[in-house]
Amino acid sequence: MKKIITIAAALGLMASMGTAAFADSASTTSTTNSTPSITTSVTGSSETVAEPTKLVPEPIISAGEEVTTPTVPLILTVNTPFYFEPGGKVASVLAPQVVDTTGNRVGSLLGEWVEVYTWLGTAWILVK
Repeated sequence: MKKIITIAAALGLMASMGTAAFADSASTTSTTNSTPSITTSVTGSSETVAEPTKLVPEPIISAGEEVTTPTVPLILTVNTPFYFEPGGKVASVLAPQVVDTTGNRVGSLLGEWVEVYTWLGTAWILVK
C-alpha cells in the first residue's frame, strides 16, 4: 500500500511540475514606450530557382552494379529449433520452410551450426 501511495504522490508531483513549467508567467509590470514609425519601400525583383543543386552525380549505384554474396538457402523439412548462439538455449522453433543463411558456419562434434535470418534477428540452426 505504501508503494502505491508513493507512486501516486510522485506522479502528482511530476504532473504539477509539468503544469508549472508550461504555464504562462504572470507579469504585473507595464511599460509605455513610444517608438516613431518608420516607413521603408523596397524595389527590385526576386528569382526562384526551379532545380535543386546536385551534390553528387546520380545514381551512385545503378542497376546491376550492386555486389551480393550468394548464400546457400537452407531447406527445413521438419520443425527445427534455433538458438541465439551455437550450443546455447533454444530460442524458438522454425516450421518447415526455406530460410536464408548469412554464410557463417561453425563445425562441432554434433554437426554443423549454420547462421540464418529469422524474425528475431540472426540465429543458429544445428544441421546434422
